Amino acid sequence: MLKKLPVTKKWLENEKFENIVAWILSFFMRFSYSTTRWTIIGDEIPCEYHKNETPFLVSLWHDRLMLAPCVWHWKQHPLHVLASNHKDGRLIAKVVKHFNMPAVYGSTGKGVKAARDLIKLIKNGKYVAIIPDGPRGPRHKLAPGTVVISRLTKTDILPFSFCVKRYYQFNSWDKFILSWPFNRGVMVWGKPIKWSDLKDMTEEEACSYVESKINECSQKAHQVLIG
Repeated sequence: MLKKLPVTKKWLENEKFENIVAWILSFFMRFSYSTTRWTIIGDEIPCEYHKNETPFLVSLWHDRLMLAPCVWHWKQHPLHVLASNHKDGRLIAKVVKHFNMPAVYGSTGKGVKAARDLIKLIKNGKYVAIIPDGPRGPRHKLAPGTVVISRLTKTDILPFSFCVKRYYQFNSWDKFILSWPFNRGVMVWGKPIKWSDLKDMTEEEACSYVESKINECSQKAHQVLIG
């Protein structure tokens, strides 16, 4: 289909068109979020970190990206988001910019500069979000960068997830969830994963532990939603 419509590819590579798409997506995200009846669990956890001016790492799976920016209501404290240099990553960066979320381009797995930038931000008291199974998976498998940065900066990880009653799930590598407006949902902030608990684990053990805590957030959100 795209071969028959080469103009489509040109549009997708046009920065102005990309900016318009990012605005439309951010509007739909806000509309979906604001028309959904939410139960939010654990919101006091990031609030306590903010109160104490203590930085943390937000960690969630790639398939739960859609509404995550909407829950960040600390406008005086931007959340810096790691985004890939791929086309999809650039679009995501433009979308989350509408939510006061500056992008750091690169990868904690292969991008040394990106890891250094994140470490610098955290040491300067900034808040950072990492999607540990992005940008291309494997789905729900944690890349070690999150654990490495947590250890190096002595920063706790806050796992996060959400579930909604009505959604469309894409047939993509991450099974991305598109939440419909006028919905019912549950958002869950998990208990902090202490960097001090990770420091004595092997890399494999630490990654598996963080994975389980993010999955627990999804499971809890689902249980509360159907309960």
